[in-house]
Amino acid sequence: MKMKPVGNIHCDEAAKYICENLDEKLDSPKCRAIKKHLQTCETCSKDLADVKKIIALYRKESVPHLSPAIEKRLFAALKLEL
Repeated sequence: MKMKPVGNIHCDEAAKYICENLDEKLDSPKCRAIKKHLQTCETCSKDLADVKKIIALYRKESVPHLSPAIEKRLFAALKLEL
């Protein structure tokens, strides 16, 4: 991902916010800065839209249960914690 600072927020921090706080109405100074980044960074705003589309598709479809090993690999690839 291209590292584009907007204010004091970089794309990597915005991406972490997208995964951790999707659709939450948070209003701390840091959240406002990240929301500003999302409004001005085309890459991150597209990433947010893509994540929302994936979640919407997941909610519509019946998805088989992942084995613990596959789930661990998926979370590692997404750099998330179980």
